[in-house]
Amino acid sequence: MKKTILALTIPALFATSASAVTVYSDEGAQVDIYGRVQYEAGALDYQAAKPEKAENFGGLGEARLGTNIKYALNNDVDLIGKLEWQVAAEKSDGSKFDSRYAWAGFRFMDTTDLTVGRVNSPYAQLLDYTDVLNVFGGIAAYGSELGTTDKVDDMVRVAYAANGVDLRAGYSFNDADKQDTNTGEENRWSVSAGYTLPMGLGFGAAYEQIAFNNGADQDNWIAGVNYTLDGLYVAAIYTEQEKDVLGGGKNESEGYELHAQYNVDAWTVLAQYSNEEYTPAGGSSEDTVDAITLGVQYSLTPKAKLYGEYLISDVADEDDLYGVGIQYNF
Repeated sequence: MKKTILALTIPALFATSASAVTVYSDEGAQVDIYGRVQYEAGALDYQAAKPEKAENFGGLGEARLGTNIKYALNNDVDLIGKLEWQVAAEKSDGSKFDSRYAWAGFRFMDTTDLTVGRVNSPYAQLLDYTDVLNVFGGIAAYGSELGTTDKVDDMVRVAYAANGVDLRAGYSFNDADKQDTNTGEENRWSVSAGYTLPMGLGFGAAYEQIAFNNGADQDNWIAGVNYTLDGLYVAAIYTEQEKDVLGGGKNESEGYELHAQYNVDAWTVLAQYSNEEYTPAGGSSEDTVDAITLGVQYSLTPKAKLYGEYLISDVADEDDLYGVGIQYNF
C-alpha cells in the first residue's frame, strides 16, 4: 500500500510518473523511463503461524522499473502502453521481475483511453482515496477478509477524464488456469465514477463483481469523498463486500476509513482510522480491523523522502506494527 500523495487535480489514469525521464522522442513517438528504490525496516506485518503477532524486527528492500510509451497516429489518436516491473531487491527474491502493469491501447482526444492487459482496475479509483500512506493504510478499503486488488490481469478497460469528471469501466476474462476444472477466479467486471469540483472537493463510487468457476460470486461496493486545500488532504470511504457460500448463505463485511494529512514545507504528518466488521455465513459479527495509523514524512528532495509510521491495533490480541523507510524516485 505504498503510494505517494494523490495528484487529485489530474485523474490518475492519465498521469505518468512525476519523475519520469524521456529517453526517446522523435516524429510523434515518446518513451519515458522511471523507477523507484526504497528500503523499510521494522515490524511490518503479522506472522503466518501466529497471525495476531507482529513479525520480528527486520528489513525489506524494494525496487521498481517502468516505462511509458506513446506514439501519435494523428492529431486525435495516440497509441499508448505501459510496462512496470517489481524488481528483485534482495537475494531472497531470486533475481526475479514481477509484472505490476503491462498494457497497450489507444488514447482518443486526450480524454478517453481504451486499454487491455494488466491494468489498474476501475475499482481502484476509490481505493486511492485512502491508500496514500507509505507503509500501512488502506486496510479497510481493500478488505482484510474477502478482499480485492487494484491491479487485474486480462482486463479490457475504457476510461474518460475531463473537466473534473472521471469515468471508468472494465471487464477481465482472467480464467485462473484456463481449464474446465478451475475453481479460482473466472472473470470480473467493475465500474466507477468520480467528480472533483474546482474548489477541491471530490466524491465517487464504484462497484465490482468477481465470478468464480465454482458458481460463487463476490460483490464489492465502495463510496467516498475527499477534499484538498493547499497542504491539507482529507478523505473518507465506506465499503461493503459479500461472497456466496456454496450450500447457501453469504460471508459479509463492511468497513470505513478516515484519513487526514497536512503538509508544511518538507514535512507531512498523516493519520488514518480503519474499521472493518466481518460476518461469516451463519455466524456472528466481529471486528477484523480496528486500527489507527500515525505517520510522518520528510522530503529530502522532490524525488527522495524519509518516513515512519506506527499502526495501533485494537483487535483482540493483535500486536501493533511500525516501520521506517527511505525512498528515492527517478
